[in-house]
Amino acid sequence: MFAEKWVSADEALSRIKKGSRVFIGSGCGEPQYLVERLVKQAERFFDVEIIHVLSIRDPGYSSTGLSHNFRVQTFFVAGRGAREAVWEGRAEYIPIFISDIPRLFNDRRLEIDTALIQVSPPDKNGYMSLGIAVDVAKEAVEAAGTVIAQVNPAMPITLGDGFIHARDVDFLVEKEEPLLEVGKPPLSETDWAIGRNVARLVENGSTLHAGLGHLPATALLSLKDKKDLGIHTDMLTEAYLELIRAGAVTNQKKEINRKKAIASYCLGGRELFDFVHLNPFIEFHPVAYTNDPNVISRHDSMVSIHEAMEVDFSGLVCTSSHRNRIYSGIGGLVDFMRGTSRARQGKFIIVLHSVTRDGQASCIVPGIPSGSGLIASRAAVQYVVTEFGWTNLHGKSLRDRTIALLEISHPKFRQELLNRAQLDGLLAHGEPITFSTAGIYPTEVEKKITRRDQTLLLRPAKPTDLRSIQEFFYGLSDQDVYYRFLRSKQAFPREEMAAIVDIDYHYRMTVLALSGEPGFDKIVALGRYIAESDEGLAEIDIAVAQDYRRLGLGHAVLEVLFEIARDKGFQGIKALVDYDNPRMIMLLKKMGYNLRATLDHGVYEVEILFEEKSEEPSFVVTYA
Repeated sequence: MFAEKWVSADEALSRIKKGSRVFIGSGCGEPQYLVERLVKQAERFFDVEIIHVLSIRDPGYSSTGLSHNFRVQTFFVAGRGAREAVWEGRAEYIPIFISDIPRLFNDRRLEIDTALIQVSPPDKNGYMSLGIAVDVAKEAVEAAGTVIAQVNPAMPITLGDGFIHARDVDFLVEKEEPLLEVGKPPLSETDWAIGRNVARLVENGSTLHAGLGHLPATALLSLKDKKDLGIHTDMLTEAYLELIRAGAVTNQKKEINRKKAIASYCLGGRELFDFVHLNPFIEFHPVAYTNDPNVISRHDSMVSIHEAMEVDFSGLVCTSSHRNRIYSGIGGLVDFMRGTSRARQGKFIIVLHSVTRDGQASCIVPGIPSGSGLIASRAAVQYVVTEFGWTNLHGKSLRDRTIALLEISHPKFRQELLNRAQLDGLLAHGEPITFSTAGIYPTEVEKKITRRDQTLLLRPAKPTDLRSIQEFFYGLSDQDVYYRFLRSKQAFPREEMAAIVDIDYHYRMTVLALSGEPGFDKIVALGRYIAESDEGLAEIDIAVAQDYRRLGLGHAVLEVLFEIARDKGFQGIKALVDYDNPRMIMLLKKMGYNLRATLDHGVYEVEILFEEKSEEPSFVVTYA
């Protein structure tokens, strides 16, 4: 079939002329043999412009000695060899949304003279698969004056919209060779801590996308316990494969392409390539489809995870370059940011380490340095995650963003960052919240419970909860306020409420029950203990919103507080309870411990020792 098109690589490449523009297939789908033969013929070329989306190796044509023969243009910079080529001027970077690249080709804004691609062998009908590198290859084939295809039996046949016909190719070059592979990155405990924090934000039934980098990959690997996840992504990696094999991915809950995982290209190894071969569970489509924000937005609970280098107090995100040095590119970040922000219950998540690799500087910064690449704007950023927790910046003021990012910064830099925020006027010098003595937020304490078919989150308080705590107390009845404070109160000033959130998670602990979307949730119950030392008893108090009574919510909050106090080494708890508040006494009895109390001037001074667990708790009262 099409016998006249089967030629040697040198014969096919001889059609390339001086000064022409050559497109080369991307990533693991790069036609290595054709590229190697092209470089071998370098002396006969002059000013040939090489265009590729993503190169994961040093292919040779960007070497110093060939600068007059080849001029390299790339849409994304990945790998040390590619970065050094750009830094040294041997290659040029084109910043562009990956979803816009096909239009460059289709509209002939970037004319392609020759396209070098890699395909599977033609089937009996003449169709060949672009396999693991569909991305923009179909548009490049349609736009190119000459198409040269390396036919490699090692290329998987992927289903979907990644087929081209032999009639659309000018030359077929047969060459079997192993595909390029990308190894699995080593993961640190800090990486896993970030991944676990992301997992707390991802609900069952979500549809996933993760950008390039080891932190997004770790986040995916941390989702193995989730259920009915879906996949809609441009880049498919082995992290997705592990999720599929763990049973976490079923694609059953997707709103479009239901029961199908959707991708555009693979970056991985042979195990991943074998998995996608003729697998009806997964379809490959051009990035014009996978990265279309309108398509992305049609997925409810769409989650997109991307790695950043720095985030500043205002919410600006630096991802692609730092101080005029290009490290990656725009890629699909903005496409998925736009699509996810439009999706119902969509979550756009930025992940980063709290400090640089050498530990000498914070990655939460007062401002992004000049020349750095700002891809995610202040208005678009949503969730930011480090190893110290997560926060939702969307819709927050600059003050609240600053406090939120200080919460998840590294503790050794918090005071320095706080001082800078005050110096820059983002925080007032009289700000009631401090970070100098705050402990590390205990993410392991977070717990989800279900009440009235509603999922509530139990978690320790954070400084950013200050306003929500004020609103909670203002929503209580006068009687509930009296029971909580043992006196009447008409106002709950910030300076006083700051003590509830300025906690060290050891001697001072506050646990909240929250309803709603993380970052925009509402406090429906609040419990707290304080202690002066590890010896003795921690003093406890609790309040529950009127609409959430009789749901066992007070009991759930107390359980968490009791467990924390017990783990911290306290002997028990004590509480001051008004004589006219029998509900609190009943709640304490339900905790399953004997109660001792002294009644003095209408107030019970209750004590509970953790060693006095009882199936039939007693309540012994001594009258002062």
